[in-house]
Amino acid sequence: MKWMDRLTGCIAYIEENLSGNIDYDALARRACLSRLYFFRMFEAVTDISVSAYIRKRRMSLAVRRLREDRDRIIDIAMDFGYSSSEAFSRAFKQVHGISPSQARAESQKLKSYPPIAIKITLKGEAQMEYTIESKPALKLIGASITTCSEDGRNNEEIPQFWNDIHADGTFARLCAAAANNDACYGICYDYNAADSSFKYAAAVDYAGGDTDGFEEIDIPAAKWAVFPCTGPMPGALQSVWKRIFSEWLPATGNEIADGAQIEFYYPGDTSSDDYRSEVWIPIK
Repeated sequence: MKWMDRLTGCIAYIEENLSGNIDYDALARRACLSRLYFFRMFEAVTDISVSAYIRKRRMSLAVRRLREDRDRIIDIAMDFGYSSSEAFSRAFKQVHGISPSQARAESQKLKSYPPIAIKITLKGEAQMEYTIESKPALKLIGASITTCSEDGRNNEEIPQFWNDIHADGTFARLCAAAANNDACYGICYDYNAADSSFKYAAAVDYAGGDTDGFEEIDIPAAKWAVFPCTGPMPGALQSVWKRIFSEWLPATGNEIADGAQIEFYYPGDTSSDDYRSEVWIPIK
């Protein structure tokens, strides 16, 4: 299974480079995904972000060097890619709850995080519906923020962004400028590999004319895997995203293309059990 082999290869690359530099772009290339899709896939399958996993693995190895090898804290910090002993100590305390100097005492209880073993179970009791659709280019306008996928920042900042634009009237203005009031979009785009940041927009179909200060967003024509979703937000969509990476990709062998990630929201009560939305994934 190519997809499974790629992910296992990514775990092996991380293990080989824990003492040294880990190139996130190299990880993404091994997975044959963009860096943004790789981060999202990794967290969906393992329930931990890439950066958090690497930090926990490094802090597990650091314990042996502190207790058995008695290495200097600054030497351990540099070997694990930290610019100072202070930065290393903060990361160590985040994982173990105590400082590196306190960890040298044998009476202290510490945590161990073994390497992840990837095992995908393809479940047949709940079918996953999807369609493959070629869609024309989209001309949208939207309000956006810049966020980051490392340490799950986007999972906190994007929901807060939606709360903010509803509270301050931005979303109402956006809907008033829409070509139709039938739907809106949540779009991840303009990924920056240098710092793992990307833009996220709440967007609507552009009616033409005055944009009322909103950003114009062009989505090129593409082939999409479209996944219907039913249930209250955001839990129902989060469940679909997880199943895409943990079930659909391994089962179908499809290849994700570079491009925007799109969530499509129908009108209705987003807290309702029968609320409808969709996830669109560009495919090769």
